[in-house]
Amino acid sequence: MQRLKSIRRHQGFSLPEVLAIVLIIGIFAALGTPSFLSWVNKKRVEDVLAQVEGALKEGQASAIRTSQRCSLTITSSSVAANPSNCLPTGSRDLTQVSGRNQISGVTLVAQNPDTIEFSPKGSTSSSNVFVFYHPDQSGGMRCLAISAGIGIIRVGEFKGSFPPSSGQATPTNCHTSS
Repeated sequence: MQRLKSIRRHQGFSLPEVLAIVLIIGIFAALGTPSFLSWVNKKRVEDVLAQVEGALKEGQASAIRTSQRCSLTITSSSVAANPSNCLPTGSRDLTQVSGRNQISGVTLVAQNPDTIEFSPKGSTSSSNVFVFYHPDQSGGMRCLAISAGIGIIRVGEFKGSFPPSSGQATPTNCHTSS
């Protein structure tokens, strides 16, 4: 009986114990926030890159399927097609994080003018390199390269300086895997 009473008296946490736990959680949160924000920005860059890559592949396939030219205009805010049926799933809004009402904040720099035209054979007459990055972080810059001729689309890491300029958006700074 004596033992049962002592257990009831010592249930719960004291104020110093709660303050110590809150302090430890605060320290971990302060240490983890920069890493988390960096991860979020990298994810946003990856999302925008995937949207542009998907639109280019869709436009190229549509040009082949319909046997007509397909022109895609790519800016930091959108991917639009001319004629509009080149992108059967519709143009892409690059300012929003996919499926959410959050601003992506991703910036896009192009080597050449930002219009890519695919022939009915799926080829393109000019090469281009697009660099995607978030202005709040210098790491995690990505690039997308389109080759002249058969229109191969490759994705890689951008190895130029931050922030990139259109003069740096070159195939030599875009390191793609084989």
